[in-house]
Amino acid sequence: MGIRKIHSLIGLIFAPFFIITSLTGIVLLWRKAGVYEKETKNFLLGMHNWEIASSYIGVILAFSLLFMTISGLVIFFKSRRTRK
Repeated sequence: MGIRKIHSLIGLIFAPFFIITSLTGIVLLWRKAGVYEKETKNFLLGMHNWEIASSYIGVILAFSLLFMTISGLVIFFKSRRTRK
């Protein structure tokens, strides 16, 4: 299995988790502005850090995001090299 297929497969599996993490991160940008209450903030922090489910999920997501970034760069530079 090539790097493109692995990159696509990992992307499909982890995309929903990345979307949830990014959306909660966006909402948390206003946590000090008093837009929402403390309970909501604690819930959003738990979702963003994946502490609600398990701290190990956060570690898995961090490594998968690193893999997606590095494999994406490898694919990019490989395709640039073959075009020249």
